Amino acid sequence: MYVEVCGERIAYDEAGSGEAILFLHSLGASKAIWREQLQQCAKRFRCIACDAPGHGESSHRRQIDAASIVACHVGLLDALDVERVHVVGVSMGGCWAMELWRRAPERVLSLVLCDTFASMADPQTPIRAREQALMSTDMATFGREYAAVVFKGSPTAAARHMLERAVAQCDKDAYLQTARACYRSNTEDVLATIAVPTLVVTGKLDDRVAPANSEYLAARIPGASLAAIPGAGHLPQLDNPAAFDAALEAFVGAASRSTG
Repeated sequence: MYVEVCGERIAYDEAGSGEAILFLHSLGASKAIWREQLQQCAKRFRCIACDAPGHGESSHRRQIDAASIVACHVGLLDALDVERVHVVGVSMGGCWAMELWRRAPERVLSLVLCDTFASMADPQTPIRAREQALMSTDMATFGREYAAVVFKGSPTAAARHMLERAVAQCDKDAYLQTARACYRSNTEDVLATIAVPTLVVTGKLDDRVAPANSEYLAARIPGASLAAIPGAGHLPQLDNPAAFDAALEAFVGAASRSTG
């Protein structure tokens, strides 16, 4: 399914009914990484997962930055007649979840921030690394190399292949523009202002965004709780979906009751 918002054609999947959950994927990935969570949570909630511009099946027509990405998210909610959502973001998706709170807090019911960060001390180093890597390879090769190292648990072969395909499908220029926006994002000033129920999630084995980053967020967001997923790395919903889903459903269920 698609909507035209902010000059982009945004692809999304939707399942279920009730209060809405918006799922935001990581850099280079797509809405497909949330497929199991859509199936699980759709039993109680209206679940929406979208592709960022230039990722998955979404277009890349305009310059990408934090403001344009959040505008697409808000535009998607408007197009689907969704007033407020529980926002679940992993890695880059967590950065955009916090940016959504900054720019449109009235749309946010709760936040689930997975394996993400408020700022990077030296964003230029990972930006240069991505730029240099993609000068000499294509996205399909890059995706296979990424999938070979990012998993730490016991993902299914289907999950591994799905991630490879998602990265291969990502537009290279969009990937680099989005990487620059993500790594340069800074929501340090937002943390203390967050006034909705918040769950911070970390994979215990994450070596890309270390668990200390999640501990930092949980300590600085008022009332936030922290869940560490065993046997999981940077993408806990794929590494250990059973433990991740249990934490997610318990939190969103409680948040729904508290905000309802």
